[in-house]
Amino acid sequence: MHWLRITLGILLLLAAALALLQGLTPVYRFDDQPTPFRGKGWYNPFEGETLTWTRANFHIHSYAWGGLTNGHQSPAEIQRVYDSLGYRWVGIADYQRINPHSPIPLYEHGWSVGKVHQLCFWAEKVRWWDYPLYQSLSAKQHILKLLRPTTPFLVVAHPRFLHSYTGDELAKLGGYDAIEVLNRYGDSVAEWDSALSSGHYASILGSDNAHDVYNLHEVMSRWTEIALPSSASEESLRKALLVGRTVGYKNRTPFPLQSSEYPLFSRITMRGDSMLEVKTSMPVDSLRIVGQGGQVRSTAYQTDTLSYHPQAEDTYLRIEAFTKAVEAYTSPLIRGTQPKRRLIPPIDMRLTILQGVGWMLTSLFLILLGLRLLRTKYDKR
Repeated sequence: MHWLRITLGILLLLAAALALLQGLTPVYRFDDQPTPFRGKGWYNPFEGETLTWTRANFHIHSYAWGGLTNGHQSPAEIQRVYDSLGYRWVGIADYQRINPHSPIPLYEHGWSVGKVHQLCFWAEKVRWWDYPLYQSLSAKQHILKLLRPTTPFLVVAHPRFLHSYTGDELAKLGGYDAIEVLNRYGDSVAEWDSALSSGHYASILGSDNAHDVYNLHEVMSRWTEIALPSSASEESLRKALLVGRTVGYKNRTPFPLQSSEYPLFSRITMRGDSMLEVKTSMPVDSLRIVGQGGQVRSTAYQTDTLSYHPQAEDTYLRIEAFTKAVEAYTSPLIRGTQPKRRLIPPIDMRLTILQGVGWMLTSLFLILLGLRLLRTKYDKR
């Protein structure tokens, strides 16, 4: 019975610490009616007659933290495997650690049980602040706000994994640049469409999220094709990611693929703002144009070309291609002249103060109760 009191007292003190953490979270004022993309003309990140592609994967885990985290190989081993598969760009995304041997520097932020994670590209330092248990919409926004100044390219990681980010949340949150739509732990196409439909330009990334590169089921399950020549610089890569020159791929087979085995987009052109023309490097089972609300706007079968006249209700358009081997999803074309991303919303000071006081009082109550239980044990001894 005495041990039960001690255990309960310690748990109450831990709960008090968590309540105090919640009390320090600002309350943000979100727009209940986000504005879809609008404007004259169309922004097309793939403008150009002929597209050249290079393969990339930016979510691979190496052996780190003395083996405490899930990762089995060294950076050299990881590089060797992905080089053998024809990858031009590779990023090692260790948890809370910028690996100095990663070809593209980045890390995976987050240590919450709900897997609310973010990929921080070209970050110069690691942010440790996080909410280990429940994360409200404001808590998720606060993390993005803290990370935003530290990274030029901030990616929401695997929203579908444990439903870490819902579509409704991505339609309100601001400050992120892209979404890891395709991930081995869950694909998040519907969540992505929710963000796009709300008027937030989020380009697509596809990633293995590999922890063991010698396991064929983990390598080349998802990847990103970037519209860049193989000779492009790292600065060109940074610009291409920001403007959305990316296509996400999902491998439908159990084995890695060569580029000759799956279609690439040869041309994605908007002619005169009134005709979208798509051509692939080989015939596919189906080509689809998807728009506002994730609705399919046009479909063609057993072909390598598709043309579509944008309608007045089309705020964004993205292309999907399907074969027996792969699924491919392009970053979107949007109405307007440039990518439009939602800024970080303002803080509601009144609600922040009221919530802070409430959580502080809760924390104080839990501390007093926990200490009372522990003191009762001490007095009896």
